[in-house]
Amino acid sequence: MVYDGILLVMGLKKIDSGVWLRIGMGLTVVFIRLMSRMGQMGLIWGEVWLVVGWVIGDLMSEIDQLFYVAMCNPQELTCQRIRFEVSHRNFKNAWGLLQETRFERNRLPIHNVLTGVVVAVMGVWIVSSAGSALAFGVVVGLGIKLFVEFLFGDKKNWFWVFAREFTVGEVRVVGGIWGLLVLISLIGLIR
Repeated sequence: MVYDGILLVMGLKKIDSGVWLRIGMGLTVVFIRLMSRMGQMGLIWGEVWLVVGWVIGDLMSEIDQLFYVAMCNPQELTCQRIRFEVSHRNFKNAWGLLQETRFERNRLPIHNVLTGVVVAVMGVWIVSSAGSALAFGVVVGLGIKLFVEFLFGDKKNWFWVFAREFTVGEVRVVGGIWGLLVLISLIGLIR
């Protein structure tokens, strides 16, 4: 989220609407939390840890892409090209290639509906019971990133962990439940 915004400011990549949605949600949550705590300067550090956690959660889904390239399907041509760039220390080119071809990889370990719903349930649980702003940020940041990628991506690719095809209605129901859980964790985070 913030990382994508930094890259945009630096002119390193074109930003899509999903990134704007994640940045907007993150800034809205932090703004509302800051406004509700005006005059309590010691509590602002909690917001800093929330943003740090959100960035960590956002980057965790990028680690999934790297894991796929290195371990899951290293014989694929794109994966070999990315590994070649990394081995020659061309990290900027490797990152750009990874981002350009991200939709080619559809069996990612973290990018599936099962992981997304589990992260959303954990988000509700952590926001309602834990006291760590860093933990709030990590779980909600990862949950929102996965859900936004689900919304803007090919939804059929998110159900690869199941042995059967899901109908459009079932995909909508699962997406609705997942979205409701993410919304509950966001509302709990604003509290």
